Amino acid sequence: MSLHNRAIDYTDKDAFINRTKELNDLANWIKRKPNEILFIYGPKSSGKTTLLAKFIEFHLNDKHFNIKHFNLREVLIANYIDFIQAFFEVDYSKIPKEVKQKSQYSLKVFMLSKEIKKSLENKTLDPFVVMKKELQKIVKKGKRPVIIIDELQALEDIYMNGQRELLKELFNFFVAMTKESHLCHVIIASSDGFFMKRLFEDSKLAKTSKFFSVDYLNESDTKYWLNHLEKESLIKGYTLTSNQINMIWKYIGGSMFEISGLLGDLITVATETDITDNVLEMLILKRIKENRGRFKRYARLNQKKLFYLKKYSISACKSSILMKWIWNHS
Repeated sequence: MSLHNRAIDYTDKDAFINRTKELNDLANWIKRKPNEILFIYGPKSSGKTTLLAKFIEFHLNDKHFNIKHFNLREVLIANYIDFIQAFFEVDYSKIPKEVKQKSQYSLKVFMLSKEIKKSLENKTLDPFVVMKKELQKIVKKGKRPVIIIDELQALEDIYMNGQRELLKELFNFFVAMTKESHLCHVIIASSDGFFMKRLFEDSKLAKTSKFFSVDYLNESDTKYWLNHLEKESLIKGYTLTSNQINMIWKYIGGSMFEISGLLGDLITVATETDITDNVLEMLILKRIKENRGRFKRYARLNQKKLFYLKKYSISACKSSILMKWIWNHS
């Protein structure tokens, strides 16, 4: 096999652990007539983006769906022009080859003629009128349009730059497309609950939306994963003892991002498929110190935040070594 055709072999892979209930709930929701915006929320790195990708792969991968899926993390949207650039793409198949060009990001949400896109940028056309017409074209072809927006918090710059009316109009448009005209399904995902709450209140989305939580893994799923590293993460260099698995759950919990990072670090220090308790404790403590630094920096911005962090450590996380560090060293 040539070097150009050789597959890349990694020492691990991203795990996707038992989201059966979440996938089933989303599958049941998408089968219903469009009637509400679905907001997917949860802690940062709880697996929302991966869940959406698997949902599309398992349940929306047939010819009956037309998916308008884009991750706002991939683009900078700070004003109206950025908004138009992100949501609308010139259909270069309809213009001469000599003037075709590639944009840096090609989200391919709504494909338009160059003239229409120019009119949108000049504000001589209403972007939401154009969106509705494009969705109606899709429905007439016998397909079911689904708009999926991931990383909603990337729109915060628009909100903070005094253009919050544009976001209000966007969500009012989504209400019209779901609750009123039943034209398409709309899914919005974000880890920024505060920003989502502000948008929800500004756009008066009560009785037009449904909230769907994606949390960290529970204890059972976390321990299953750590007991099946080769199957779920392609990790063959070591296995964990029952005591080590309990240690990881106690101090890290079900955060897949934190656990994945720790498992990756352990690959480099494993000796003959074994990990010593001392090495594991050292790596966990290193992560605790790093997180403690982030918490303390966050708290220093506002003393009230430090008060709430300490209050949280008492009421919710008495056994958490991370919160004890914050309490004892602040």
